[in-house]
Amino acid sequence: MSDRIEGGCLCQAVRFEVPAEPLYQLLCFCSDCQVVSGSQSYASYLIPLSELKRLKGEPLGYSVQSDRGRRNTRMFCGECGSRVWAELEAGFASVNGMALDDKTAFKPSHNHRVHNAPPWCAVDTALEDLPPT
Repeated sequence: MSDRIEGGCLCQAVRFEVPAEPLYQLLCFCSDCQVVSGSQSYASYLIPLSELKRLKGEPLGYSVQSDRGRRNTRMFCGECGSRVWAELEAGFASVNGMALDDKTAFKPSHNHRVHNAPPWCAVDTALEDLPPT
């Protein structure tokens, strides 16, 4: 197995490479992630921002202040609109796990901000909770 994994947006105008071993793989249920994912949670493949390598294209960014007061910049393709990663103020990249070429590489081990999950959502309680920071 390679020590790096590639991924990209829907139209492939933005391509990137990340380490095969992330810090965390989690389902984030915060309200921002629900909006950008269009679902109850976002598949976050969390890595140090310095480990994200852009291979092709220049994504656009939109900065928001989280409910914890931190600045997060959501990066997306300007052509197809696909969310590819978020650059977090703390020096991490929250890569879209479903933007990886090999979707099986995303294996969530944690839930994050599960208290924000919609009441109809079936939360996988077998996953460990990552406490909000």
